[in-house]
Amino acid sequence: MFKDKVALITGGTSGIGYGIAKQFLENGAKVIAIYKSDDNKAKSAKNQLSKLGDYSIIKLDITDEENVKKFFSSIQQLDYLINCAGISNEDFIEKLTLQQIKDTINVNLIGKIICCRCALPLLKKSKTPVVINIASRYAEKPLATCIPYTTSEAAIVMLSKNLALEWAPYKIRVNTVSPSLTITPLTKKLYSNEEMIETAKRNPSSRLGEVEDTANAVVFLCSEKASYINGENLNVNGGILLI
Repeated sequence: MFKDKVALITGGTSGIGYGIAKQFLENGAKVIAIYKSDDNKAKSAKNQLSKLGDYSIIKLDITDEENVKKFFSSIQQLDYLINCAGISNEDFIEKLTLQQIKDTINVNLIGKIICCRCALPLLKKSKTPVVINIASRYAEKPLATCIPYTTSEAAIVMLSKNLALEWAPYKIRVNTVSPSLTITPLTKKLYSNEEMIETAKRNPSSRLGEVEDTANAVVFLCSEKASYINGENLNVNGGILLI
């Protein structure tokens, strides 16, 4: 499906980003995965995913505009930009430090904006340019003790809609994918088994998300089958927003 295409995935060495990278490789794309700090996890991903195709890893802080600009200037082709990197600092707003608030918004929102800006010259050269910004079900659902995260996720959806309008003349499609709680090594650390079981029970689909669920949505939105889908937020959550 994606033969001779290049996909760049921020946060592409672990969790949902890893799953998205795997799907692109299985569909013939070359994948560049950006990560910030965990060298061991990145090397493990490299060892595993290189078996499937052309998969490279780049250590880069997506909030550092100068270095991000240098990196994008160093590559020759980009067809799909998948902004998946994100963090969360959770507590009541009066207990969070201003730095924790800034860190969350900088990575989740500003980092995506920087990557989009720096990727634009390459995307303009592509015949099938697509940007997918990964948000969360909390883009549409408030959650106490999580204001920086939910605020940044809601902003991601509007960022995609605005870019879809702004970049329409370049034939660049921009969409958002918003997963619900997904089973990853990180969520297994953050939530107890009991919490995850209870969350699954509340979902109309009676389960938690798998990384493949989000990856399937991303790959579809990047395909020609989704060529008339632009500026949308695709919720991949089993129906949790219905209750």
